[in-house]
Amino acid sequence: MGLLIIGIIFSFLLGSALGSFVHCWAHRLYSGEGFHRRSYCPQCGQRLAWYDNIPIFSYLRLKGKCASCHKKIPKDYFWSELLGGGLLVIAFLVAWCHLGGEEGIWLALTSIKGWLVALQAIIGLVILMLIFWTDYWWLSIFTEPLLIGGVIVGLLRWVTNGSLLNIVLGGLVGGLFFALQFWASKGRWIGEGDIYLGIFLGIWLGWPLIILAILGAYILGAIIGLLLIAMGRKAWTSKLPLGVFLAPSGWLCFLWGQPAMEAYLHLIGVAN
Repeated sequence: MGLLIIGIIFSFLLGSALGSFVHCWAHRLYSGEGFHRRSYCPQCGQRLAWYDNIPIFSYLRLKGKCASCHKKIPKDYFWSELLGGGLLVIAFLVAWCHLGGEEGIWLALTSIKGWLVALQAIIGLVILMLIFWTDYWWLSIFTEPLLIGGVIVGLLRWVTNGSLLNIVLGGLVGGLFFALQFWASKGRWIGEGDIYLGIFLGIWLGWPLIILAILGAYILGAIIGLLLIAMGRKAWTSKLPLGVFLAPSGWLCFLWGQPAMEAYLHLIGVAN
């Protein structure tokens, strides 16, 4: 139980730090600012001291206000950090159950493959959180992180005995699915960034989990869309950013997609 508690705490701290980084990265990508400058208050521009930049803790200690100008800091900072921490804790708990508890976790920690698989999860989480926020805020998907991330996770999957055919086929299916829609609608149905997101998800998840991720995104989008229409927040002609639904669907498929697929195939009698 000691390792379980340590793993949960470490995962939450690391995830909240990643969530803070992603939030900052999203804004700097959109503004074109880059990382040549340390973290600063979005209201007054004052550079933050290290103790005012601790994820979650600093926001709560300062009551959501800047230590210098005392203006309110957007709650998105807090939610991004909390979300990152929570999602990585869930990933650790899934790994704990999948590997059979403490003994399996220790074996993973002492193997190179275990660390490489964990790195795949972290890269995927960072990229998907980035896509979620940029598409949610600005209806924009930045392609460079997806391309670089896709190459890295593809190599990591291949090194950890992943099938090269599975990786390539997943990327092709994910990219072509959205590319055909983009071409057929001349960009009216989806944006070009969704094509690169499809490629990344296909490489990260592989075949056939990419199909499950796409299907889950459209189902999630339909449910949220209908709820927003019923609440009067959206009209039938309104558009919703697809990346906001592909990101969580992809993460769910990474964690539970394989057992869900196997359970379904067993149910219909395809697999024993």
